[in-house]
Amino acid sequence: MNDRNDSTLASTNERLSIFGTLIFGFGLLLVLARTIEATFGIPNMVRSWYQNDWLWWSVGFICVVVGARFLARSELQELTRTWRPSRPGKRFHTVVLYTRQGCHLCDEAAETLRRHIRWLPEPDLKDIDTDPALVEKFGTCVPVVECDGRIRFRGKVEVTLLRRLIEGTVPNS
Repeated sequence: MNDRNDSTLASTNERLSIFGTLIFGFGLLLVLARTIEATFGIPNMVRSWYQNDWLWWSVGFICVVVGARFLARSELQELTRTWRPSRPGKRFHTVVLYTRQGCHLCDEAAETLRRHIRWLPEPDLKDIDTDPALVEKFGTCVPVVECDGRIRFRGKVEVTLLRRLIEGTVPNS
């Protein structure tokens, strides 16, 4: 089943990449053509090319931005899809994520942990504001990731460091 999910993700990633390249290229061509036309002039273009100058500039810039976002998303999916530890299996028995409401870093940390759920247990989310002892212990330093009772991350959870931790930990038996 994992191979099927990987192939589905690969084909989706490929489609995102192709679509992003086409949209980005089209936008780049429009912006380049408008620049050449404004500088040197391009004869024999359709009338709307000259009458709707702002429209063509806008469409060109929007296509460049949208295409670049699709390309960035496809690259992120490719990075997430291709990494695997050398040994399969779950690491750690418990993962606790100490968070706080309205913390964007906490949301990012939870998402990073969920993307690696094949190798980690489901994180137990604990809001520190519900327990005065936790507020005193962590203060404003959240998110905090604790694996099997040992604090591994404070603040931002770096994907590279998380992957090194997974790789360097022996899978549970």
